[in-house]
Amino acid sequence: MILVAGEALIDMLPDGPGRFRAVPGGSPYNVALALGRLGAATGFLCPMSTDVFGDRLAAGLIEAGVDLSLCPRTASLSTLGFVQFEAGRSAPRYAFYTEGTAGCALGAEDIPRPPAPAVTAVHLGSFSLAVEPCGSALEALADAVGPGRVVSVDPNIRPFLVGDASAYRARLGRLLARADVVKVSEEDLAWLEPGMAAGDCASRWLGRRARLVVVTRGADGAVAFTRGFRVERPAVAVEVADTVGAGDTFQAALLARLAAAGRLSPEGLVGLDPGWVGGLLDFAARAAAITCSRPGCNPQWAAELAG
Repeated sequence: MILVAGEALIDMLPDGPGRFRAVPGGSPYNVALALGRLGAATGFLCPMSTDVFGDRLAAGLIEAGVDLSLCPRTASLSTLGFVQFEAGRSAPRYAFYTEGTAGCALGAEDIPRPPAPAVTAVHLGSFSLAVEPCGSALEALADAVGPGRVVSVDPNIRPFLVGDASAYRARLGRLLARADVVKVSEEDLAWLEPGMAAGDCASRWLGRRARLVVVTRGADGAVAFTRGFRVERPAVAVEVADTVGAGDTFQAALLARLAAAGRLSPEGLVGLDPGWVGGLLDFAARAAAITCSRPGCNPQWAAELAG
């Protein structure tokens, strides 16, 4: 099982002048949803509200077959994220309402120490790493994983939620040093390591623990780095409805394909070859393109990627 931990929230998408449409979201939630829809054994770890939005968040994951046994229900209100699309910007802008909400309430008491034997990989990331108490809880989870399991990290940085940039960079540094798989966008790299080339960043992480680093570049595709080679693949052309959740779907497709091939383990990541990694990037790009073709994060089901 792949255990995904982090925030779950309701994205409020523009739906006409002065109107918004509520859709389930949050980067870790999106990753878990997409993994479940791809048929990967998946668990999710995040408190969920007992309000109507919390019910909707839970229902989406249940439909996708995601295990919610580690998701405590709470009377706290659901976390909200308002999304704004602007001409000339490739990525949307966000405003999050997080204080005291369920989606950011993960605490140390919620962390399984260690995770159940069925958990073979843990995925962490996004703005829950920048807010408390969940940032400290997620770091504790990474420390509790133990040997023989894969840690996957996607920083998915939201700078406007970062109170102490130095402390946050230090936390990300510790997690990235612990990660076996890293997926990071060009925008994240520019914030994390201003002026440093993607290859140099990848070399730093690969020199610690990582075996696979993938840098996504939007319409310019993605590049993967291992300790032995580099592979670049283009994006898939598609009529874009919006890009909400595209990176999360890409992440889920990477993990699902690795798991299906028996490569989502520290040992399995060692034997990757350029041709197989190129196919991995193509698969993830196809999945992300489907998400881009639909409003909000509405990831693909496995049947849509068959063939």
